Amino acid sequence: MATRSENRDIRWAAGDIRLYFMDNIRWLMIVFVVLMHLNVTYSTHGLWYYTEPSYTPLVSGLLFAIYGFFTQAYFMGLLFFIAGYFVPGSLDKKGTSQFIKNRLLRLGVPTLSYMLLIHPITLFIVGAFQHNNPSWLSWYIHYISSLEFLSSSGPLWFALALLVFSLVYALLRHISFFPPMPAYLKQAKSIKNSWVICVMAIMAIVAFLIRLVQPAGVPLFNTLTGNFMQIGFFSSYIILFAVGIIFKRCNLLNKLSYTFGKRWLILTLILGFPAWFGLIIGGNIVKNGAAFAGGFYWQAVASAIWESFFCVGVSLGIVAIFQHKYNTQGAVSKFLADNAFGVYVFHAPIVVAITMALREFSLNPLVKMYAVAILVLPVCFAFSYFLRKIAWIKRFFS
Repeated sequence: MATRSENRDIRWAAGDIRLYFMDNIRWLMIVFVVLMHLNVTYSTHGLWYYTEPSYTPLVSGLLFAIYGFFTQAYFMGLLFFIAGYFVPGSLDKKGTSQFIKNRLLRLGVPTLSYMLLIHPITLFIVGAFQHNNPSWLSWYIHYISSLEFLSSSGPLWFALALLVFSLVYALLRHISFFPPMPAYLKQAKSIKNSWVICVMAIMAIVAFLIRLVQPAGVPLFNTLTGNFMQIGFFSSYIILFAVGIIFKRCNLLNKLSYTFGKRWLILTLILGFPAWFGLIIGGNIVKNGAAFAGGFYWQAVASAIWESFFCVGVSLGIVAIFQHKYNTQGAVSKFLADNAFGVYVFHAPIVVAITMALREFSLNPLVKMYAVAILVLPVCFAFSYFLRKIAWIKRFFS
């Protein structure tokens, strides 16, 4: 996720074009992150601090699944693409040592703060509502001394992964590992369909190989509450982070036309939805769920191909459409952009507190999810806004 280390408003220039659209995509994806965690809360499918089991009608369950599968396929990869796009310019401007120091401060401090403070607070809120809090001090001492906190990054797994990606890139650049970008990329007048298909193919192959070792949906190292880092989904994150770097170094944004991106988005949606239904029905996901997560199964192969196709197609379409249609920033979008990273960092305890406080209200789970979202999102953005009034917090959480 591009942070204020690149620019306080993430308004980098590409020639005479201000990249407000990157800001707009970023805050929209973070809204989707909050909605995803509400989706998990009320569907009970996925990893989160608190889930609310209840009877879910078939249609609601299907809509939960559609939001979960389709959003998971692209939204975090798109954030890694945006982050990757800003890395080369920041590294060129700051130099290796200053860039690394900056990354450690801008990504490491929020991640460590989450591990040491926000995650324990979130667990305390859950325990308080469930009347099940042991001695907080003794628990916290064990939490630190056992190094359990290192695997409790919660949603900040993104910042931790981005920190690792950025440091690896900086070190590889420092030792001149990266060759110059191919001339055909720099000199091309437009992005080719063959390039898009190639990225999809690489992403699918990498996803399948990773899931042979670490199935999708399984947290890395342990299953402790708050460990949401799932390496099985990292293919799109790694590939799109690299694609973002290539886009910057080869000036490919200027070669991405609105028509090209829109066509890919439409094609992806037209083919993606029926393909997904065919996959889950034909593969019998209810009985063979593990086969979709990874292994030498045709469902794992098909799932990796579908996710890669949907991820690249939707991401390409969103970037193209936002670049050409939403490259502006008014007062509202600026407010959302300024506070988006704060929402990402601090939303977990807010979401947990509100959903648990409303747990006795009986509604259709899908209706309840979006009704609660209407309350949760303004509270999250307001909390970020007022907290960032404190200068030292704004420095690290902006």
